[in-house]
Amino acid sequence: MTALDAPETDSKEAAILRAAFECFARYGLRRTSMADIAASAGMSRPALYLHYAGKEDIFNALVRIHFERSEKAVERVLAEPGSAAEVLLAAFHAIDGEAVEVMLNSPHADEILSANGPFSQAAVVEAHARITGHIARWIDKGVTDGRFSLDGLNVTAADFAAAVMATKFGIKAFATGFADYRAAQARVAAIFGKALSR
Repeated sequence: MTALDAPETDSKEAAILRAAFECFARYGLRRTSMADIAASAGMSRPALYLHYAGKEDIFNALVRIHFERSEKAVERVLAEPGSAAEVLLAAFHAIDGEAVEVMLNSPHADEILSANGPFSQAAVVEAHARITGHIARWIDKGVTDGRFSLDGLNVTAADFAAAVMATKFGIKAFATGFADYRAAQARVAAIFGKALSR
């Protein structure tokens, strides 16, 4: 089961999304056809088109569902106790869900994860902004509670959260695989966590 098996989808929708996710990871976005997805989902192409107009629609549904679940997971993580570094790292993992490991280990990772890909990035941008807001509010609360400090940094909680998110997504572009990405995330969480600590 992947993070893309959203509970709000019916069994046919879930089968289509699982099949598409596997095809995109195996063949890449451009090379995957609706015929590939239909065959993997165990249905005909006409049946698939009753659900989605094209692979762009399917990809955007996968992105939307992934970030809906990620955002909820981030909210839960930020409400839990722990050091700043521990909570930030847990938030990074929550944002990624299970899908990022599969995608980073795919030979088509660059194409799939690129912000300049062929499909709409509106869902990514909107989710990024919402999650950044959650992190900013967590920082604000930590400052109010006396657990965190922004003294000497000359930034607001929103600025700090934006820097955290920009760095988190930036390291993905340079990761040579999932293990390398996870190690880089841990370093980033430690650095930003240290900066927040009183």
